[in-house]
Amino acid sequence: MFVEIPVRDLGRAADFYAGLFGWSFEHEDDADGWFFTSGGRGPMGRITIGRPAGHDGVRVTVAVNDIAATTRRAIELGGGTAEADKTGRSDIGEWSVLIDPDGNRFGIFHGRIRGRSPDPRRFDAHNGGTDDPR
Repeated sequence: MFVEIPVRDLGRAADFYAGLFGWSFEHEDDADGWFFTSGGRGPMGRITIGRPAGHDGVRVTVAVNDIAATTRRAIELGGGTAEADKTGRSDIGEWSVLIDPDGNRFGIFHGRIRGRSPDPRRFDAHNGGTDDPR
C-alpha cells in the first residue's frame, strides 16, 4: 500500500505522524513532499504540500493497540477527533476517526477478525475472477 497525505506544513505533519504512529520520514530540500515508512512491512507513502489538505482527502485507517490512548496522543500532538458519530464498535473491533493538524481525517482501528470463515466466492485479484470452484 502507498498513501499520499496532503498537508500544509511538512515539518509539522512529520512531527504529528512520527509522534503518533512512529513513522520515519525522508526528504530532499527541493521536494514538495517527504516519504515515510512504518519501519516494517506496513504503510508507506508520502506527505505532500503539492495538493490541498483537508476534510475530503484520502481516508487511511491505521491499526493501533489502544483507541483511547491513540486519541489522547493525537490531541497532544495538535490533532483532534472528528464528529461523535465517527466512532464505532462491531464484532471485529472498534474504530474512530481522527483529524491531523491540517484537518485531514484518518481512521484508527483496534481488533481482529475472529471465527469468520472466508467467503468461497470472494474476488481474486490475481486472476480477475472469484475463487469459487463452482
